[in-house]
Amino acid sequence: MTPRAVPALVLLLAAAAACHGQREPAPQPPEDQVWLSAQQMERGHVKVASVSEQEIVEPVQAGGRITFDDQRVTHVFSPVTGRVGRVLAQPGQKVRKGTPLAAILSPDVGSAFSDVVKAEADLVASGREFRRQEKLVEARAGSRRDYEAAEDAYRKARAEAERARQKAALLHAGTLDEVTQEYLIRSYIDGEVMARMANPGVEVQGQYSGGQAVELFTVGDIDRVWVLADVAEGDLPRVSPGAEATVRVVAYPDRVFRGRVDFIAHVLDPTSRTARVRVELDNRDWALKPEMYAQVSIATPPHRALVVPRDAVVQVNDQTFLFVAAGERADGRKVFQRRRVRVADDGSPELAQVLEGAKSGDVVVVAGSVSPDQPNGEAWVSPEQLQSGRIRVEEVVERDVEDAVALGARLAFDDSRVTHVFSPVTGRITRVLSRLGERVRKGAPLLAIVSPDVGSALSDTVKAEADLTAAQHEYERQKELFEARAAAQKDLDAAEDGYRKARAEYQRARQKTRLLHEGTLDRVTQEFVLRSPIDGEIVARNVNPGMEIQGQYSGAASAVELFTIGDLSQLWALGDVFEMDLPHILEGDPVTIRLDAYPDRVFTGKVDWVGDILDPVMRTAKVRCLVPNPDHLLKPEMYQMANIAVRGQKMVVVPRRAVIRLGGETVVFVQEGERADGQVVFKRRRVVANEEKPGDKVPILDGLRPGEKVVAEGAIFVVGLL
Repeated sequence: MTPRAVPALVLLLAAAAACHGQREPAPQPPEDQVWLSAQQMERGHVKVASVSEQEIVEPVQAGGRITFDDQRVTHVFSPVTGRVGRVLAQPGQKVRKGTPLAAILSPDVGSAFSDVVKAEADLVASGREFRRQEKLVEARAGSRRDYEAAEDAYRKARAEAERARQKAALLHAGTLDEVTQEYLIRSYIDGEVMARMANPGVEVQGQYSGGQAVELFTVGDIDRVWVLADVAEGDLPRVSPGAEATVRVVAYPDRVFRGRVDFIAHVLDPTSRTARVRVELDNRDWALKPEMYAQVSIATPPHRALVVPRDAVVQVNDQTFLFVAAGERADGRKVFQRRRVRVADDGSPELAQVLEGAKSGDVVVVAGSVSPDQPNGEAWVSPEQLQSGRIRVEEVVERDVEDAVALGARLAFDDSRVTHVFSPVTGRITRVLSRLGERVRKGAPLLAIVSPDVGSALSDTVKAEADLTAAQHEYERQKELFEARAAAQKDLDAAEDGYRKARAEYQRARQKTRLLHEGTLDRVTQEFVLRSPIDGEIVARNVNPGMEIQGQYSGAASAVELFTIGDLSQLWALGDVFEMDLPHILEGDPVTIRLDAYPDRVFTGKVDWVGDILDPVMRTAKVRCLVPNPDHLLKPEMYQMANIAVRGQKMVVVPRRAVIRLGGETVVFVQEGERADGQVVFKRRRVVANEEKPGDKVPILDGLRPGEKVVAEGAIFVVGLL
């Protein structure tokens, strides 16, 4: 660590001519000593303290990252392959376990449950045949070969039924709509929708399909979060489970979050030579967001060390000194010896740990540097220079600062007011029944498609229904004959098995036909009329008469969106807000948007939702704003700058000219006191300033306190005195 130069009074302690007027000059102190009279010490406010051994705590410092508590978050994927039909939950929405999140249109759903019915029917049939053959063998009326064949068939049917049940069981967390063939994905836990990656019309891969499944929702709560910190190998012995930890984040520079270490990894990262340490934090106000960077300080057991007040440490160039009391001269002046020391880099703002150069009991100067040299970071200004007007001092004040956060915003549809229309059948478009820009009601015809799928689906249903009727009649007839002892049990079982299979096949055909019920079927021309699923305006159309299209449930990957129907009376403005701006943005804050297309008009809205997860790369969180658009002047996919007006807050401010840049630092010059010869001491201090704010005052986020005095004008001149 580079010790701080003394921020207190700096005295020029050249020995005064005590015998001024006498013939012999007063003796001068050696280069490494300063002699001070009692009067000089009083005028310079010189204070001393003793070097002593004290119990100190050296916390372990580490960088970390805020994450979810794994027990309080779930990542939701689709178990089926299909297309998102409806999004039923929005980011920020509170949900209970079982709350529907999205509806997926998928032919896999009906197929899975039909397979179960068919497999169970086959299992019942093979089981009866196996038991029949078993009885025949026991009665020595059947062959061993027939028995073993029946047993093998039964085993295969049982395995197939178990496979079908397991496949269907994967879907039981959701709900199947037998009419629309929609599969409802539901939340697995109570919580809040933290993130949503699903939009209507998006194709999704099933989690168990073998493809690249994408997370659709993140549901959880952050009442309690974890901080994962990487602790250096050398600091690990000082960290123990249960140790108190404090956490700071950029978004809240003045706030300290407290928690405890609850896990220490047993394996080191071979590259960084660090071990992962987990700290659990209470976060009931949801101030901390997953993916925030954090600075973690972990408490360690105290130990005894030699310490001095940090204000006693003086840095001149690259060397660190203490001025130690070395007795008293015959004329009463006290002697202070300059002594080079080495101090520890522990980050303590009050005490410095002395590693070398001092011993317990030494008396050192703690207020008022006795160095005849100007310490680093200090400037000494004469009264004449101040009076000339080239340097003006002003007191630091605190006042309310109105604020606004600027962000780039992309206009988008309100998901609850838009739908993406696909064709459920493969065929050729014969008629386009709606125009681009036309307002349509739910059920309005959009286009007509001639498709062999229509006739095939209807024929399959009619055939399956006929087969089911025939199988039912045969079963009822065999049942009556068996009850009258005019038919064998074998014939009754065979009829019952045929009836079960026919019923399963009919159910499969019906489910396939139901996929087409959103439109209108013409049994004569095999024309399918596609209709609008919502009220709205046709904002996009990608079809023309004669075009060949793929059906949504055909299994092809080239299904094309035919229409986009939406309501433009209200849009979303989606933007990204930096981490440090998050605490200032609340739901309901007013938003203003200006467009290049309408330079004299201001569009207004309000913040509807603030994301609770940071993008780990961009270090930003999503913000969604509702923007009324009654005149339809705003268009989805416009990208413009938006300003979110946030509530004013009290902040420390200084004149803009007081803030200057030296190298890579932003600094001000703070008045620290007056020297014995009347020169005023100004100390260079690094600050965090928000220079983007307009006006003649600059908010200071860190580094200054109200009541301190800074150089308001002439700071550049003071730099020349360093």
